[in-house]
Amino acid sequence: MQKTILWTIAVFIFLCTLSACKTDTTDACASDFDQLSLLSNIGNNLIVPTYQRLAQETSDLEIAAIDFTNNPSTTNLTLLRQSFQATWTTWQSASLFEFGPAETEELRTYMNNFPVFVTRLNDAIRSGNYDLETETYSYTRGFPALDYLLYGVASSDNAIVNLYSSASDANNRKQYLREVTALIKQKANTVYDAWNVGGANYLNTFTSTEGVANGKPISNLINQLNQGYELFKNNKLGTPISAKTGYVPILPANVEAYYSRQSLPLALASLRANKAVFIGLHDGINGVGLDDYLRATNASKGNDSLHNVIINQYDAAINALVALEPSSLYDVIHTDLNAVKVAYAAAQNQVVYLKTDLPSALCTSITYIDNVDDGD
Repeated sequence: MQKTILWTIAVFIFLCTLSACKTDTTDACASDFDQLSLLSNIGNNLIVPTYQRLAQETSDLEIAAIDFTNNPSTTNLTLLRQSFQATWTTWQSASLFEFGPAETEELRTYMNNFPVFVTRLNDAIRSGNYDLETETYSYTRGFPALDYLLYGVASSDNAIVNLYSSASDANNRKQYLREVTALIKQKANTVYDAWNVGGANYLNTFTSTEGVANGKPISNLINQLNQGYELFKNNKLGTPISAKTGYVPILPANVEAYYSRQSLPLALASLRANKAVFIGLHDGINGVGLDDYLRATNASKGNDSLHNVIINQYDAAINALVALEPSSLYDVIHTDLNAVKVAYAAAQNQVVYLKTDLPSALCTSITYIDNVDDGD
């Protein structure tokens, strides 16, 4: 009897080593992919140069604002607007990296909360009593505030100049403009200094830390790529057309850059920056990106590789936005709402690939607070 039992156990163990009883020691998250090469490319060639450019451009913006407030003229207004538009465009790339120093500085909320609260902003100018670093004024600062101050306060350039030169509250208005630009510059330079090798060198932390656990650079990058994409989809496109409430009522005045009518160029800059991070594109060079990481995992979607599916959907969304030009987004919402719906749908179709399939393939988790109504 004892021999029979021992024989049965031996056979059981032998069969287990050949079949389903075998312990699966394969790690689904294991990969030979060089994570540090990805982080090096993104950190050295995208993040730091973007913050460096933003820091320089915000410094130039402050100088242009000082020149304009010292000598209000249509010429100086034009120069200030040019600096402003260039800086706001660069911000669309920098906004994707809201982790580490940018998260500490709450860069997004300081730079680009929109639509601007016009009544509160004007009340602040009239009273001269405000603190731009408090939550109360989080929608009366940053680039949207400048959009209103440089384009929306009057119906003509000469009338705008007069508000900064001869109006009863001209001095308060000039002071407010200077403080908004100074705060933008301060925040941008603080984050750049924190990343810079000559500063706190967060770049070293980012480029030398492997792993996909929450809080690791790879996880942070994927999370912010996703959150940045959803801010593009929801805030820049979805809210103005009321996509989540059956397109009723449309809210075209809630577009980004309502006063300067630059919503589409900024939306395209945001979307193209998101794609550039995904593929590791910098200076026309296709460096190591998340697409290469996906390729190394052999992740697929349907009959195609997942990285190709994602790239193709980026292109579809970009093409749908380009099709809306040269009109402003505000105008095209009024004249061809269906075309904007098509662009929104193209953007929406990407969400499941970026937010579900990409993290799943790379064994990361989405950790930012989600909008439960985002439709993904």
